[in-house]
Amino acid sequence: MSNSGPDTNSKNLFWAALILSLVGIHSILLGLSIYFFTEIFYKVFFAAKIENFFFVRQSGIFLFLIGLFYLYPLFNLKNLYSLVLLVIFSKTVAVLFLITNAQLTTAPAMIYLAAFFDGLMGAVLTVVYVQCRRAYLQPHPRIMPADEASIKETA
Repeated sequence: MSNSGPDTNSKNLFWAALILSLVGIHSILLGLSIYFFTEIFYKVFFAAKIENFFFVRQSGIFLFLIGLFYLYPLFNLKNLYSLVLLVIFSKTVAVLFLITNAQLTTAPAMIYLAAFFDGLMGAVLTVVYVQCRRAYLQPHPRIMPADEASIKETA
């Protein structure tokens, strides 16, 4: 057997890990920004004064924690890649929430922009999931012929 280069599955894992890392880091940084720089964040993105800091900061903590969850499959992406489905689902729910509630804010355009980028992340993660699924659910071609050959020898 000769080694003809890096395993295709390893390449798929690299890109999957990179994209999942970027999505997770985005949520973590956004959550921390909302929590620690609440007033500045709202002035820059919404040109609004905050009436109730509690719920705004709560959303920052939620984004931080969900970002950590997005990173969890990276501990063993080969076996935990199916958790990417939950990330895709959460991005889909986020898009639906943002679109249906954008008019309740002082800056709906920013909310629609956030919905677009959440949708884009969800779409890219869908491609990542499909690549991982193909890479790890296909039977290895070397195993099947060997099994057939051993069956023929014993007959």
